[in-house]
Amino acid sequence: MKLLSLLKTTTLSMAFVLIFNSCSKNNDEISYDLEGDWKVTYFLDNGKKLVKSDDNTWPDLNNGDITASFTKPDSNGKGTFSGIKVSNGYSGEYTIKSQGTIETGPIVTTLINEPEWTKLYYIDIVENYEVRNGKLLLSYNNGKNVIAFERN
Repeated sequence: MKLLSLLKTTTLSMAFVLIFNSCSKNNDEISYDLEGDWKVTYFLDNGKKLVKSDDNTWPDLNNGDITASFTKPDSNGKGTFSGIKVSNGYSGEYTIKSQGTIETGPIVTTLINEPEWTKLYYIDIVENYEVRNGKLLLSYNNGKNVIAFERN
């Protein structure tokens, strides 16, 4: 009788441990609230991470930063954005197509020479977005390229 009770307890304990361990915790906090002021922290180009450095940007202009400000989308998902690409100002419109899917229209920009840091900043062709753990991630080229922002 004791053996049967021990076997039941062991079996239930093992089942509990297996169930508990199989439920993985996803610590990623994801939202789709892009409203606000942001600053580019890095780019992903086909899996390669590129970060800002004095070698690839001009720290004496806008601190070498690329910034973006997004307005709150209206009831149709339409909003505007604007910012500075180190040495050039820009502005445009966006439309939220569905949760995580975004379409940006043509942008208006100034045309002053820019540093290397801005070469992957194609905000006018982004396809998807999400705010993951406080970072805004805009992707294009079927997700092969990502622009990562932090709140400014």
